[in-house]
Amino acid sequence: MHNRKIELKIDHFQILEDVPSASGVVKYGDGFYAVGDDSPYLFQLDSEFKLISKRLIYSTEKLEGITLPKFFKPDFEAMEMISANDILILGSGSKSPERDVCVHVEMGKEFKHTEYDISLFYYYLRNLEIMQGFELDIEALAMHGEVLHLFNRGRNLIFSFSLTDFLSYCKTGIDFPIPKVNLFSLPKIQGLEAGFSGATTFGNCIVFTAAVEDAPNAFEDGEILGSFLGLIEIKNGEFLDEIRIESLPDLGFPLKVESVAVSRVISESEIEVVLVTDNDGEPSEVIQMRIRF
Repeated sequence: MHNRKIELKIDHFQILEDVPSASGVVKYGDGFYAVGDDSPYLFQLDSEFKLISKRLIYSTEKLEGITLPKFFKPDFEAMEMISANDILILGSGSKSPERDVCVHVEMGKEFKHTEYDISLFYYYLRNLEIMQGFELDIEALAMHGEVLHLFNRGRNLIFSFSLTDFLSYCKTGIDFPIPKVNLFSLPKIQGLEAGFSGATTFGNCIVFTAAVEDAPNAFEDGEILGSFLGLIEIKNGEFLDEIRIESLPDLGFPLKVESVAVSRVISESEIEVVLVTDNDGEPSEVIQMRIRF
């Protein structure tokens, strides 16, 4: 892996009309599911990213239209398929207790969702020694084997733990999993380090996105400066130290990429991914891009 680069090529770019503040995307069948960080809905999209349906997955009395006020939103940022028909969606934890939320969506014979309060787990993460002086801001979720990896933005940490243990904690409210923690260093733009923003897995690699935003904290928005896409290899259950990472190709304006999903495997060394962006009040965007590694 040493000194090997990745090549990125954008094949398609469009406005994502019906998903406000897009923050999570997964591939499902011929289409996709997506969430927005200020919306209580799960959005089903077809292969051309047109809205098929939306389902309410978060109970709230503050619903006014399709989006929620910033103070009350669950801030859904981390989203991943955990089985062929199950999606896990997590709030960022950047405001407690409103954002200490986990939703398990099951799409078997019938569609159902279960909402969990994960405040105890997030409280534990906030109080880890390695988190002191930094904010909890969970932005991405990836699954490798039976291990869940949660990605924190601000201080670029990956929290790794058992899916089975986490689901058991969600259902019982006790005995949350104690995660293994890894710290990463990412590139900078204008002196500001990129922060993890999206993740998924392909084979023995984590495919992740990272964004740079000139914001004072995890709660406020700021100027968008750009985004990156990278790979972290996993060997024998451990992350390799070296990260392969490249800035996104220039579209003439900076992008705040929020999530990534593998949409097609082209070969052993090339995949197609779908990225979604959150432009903080402006329309969301979707990008289809090829990665060669």
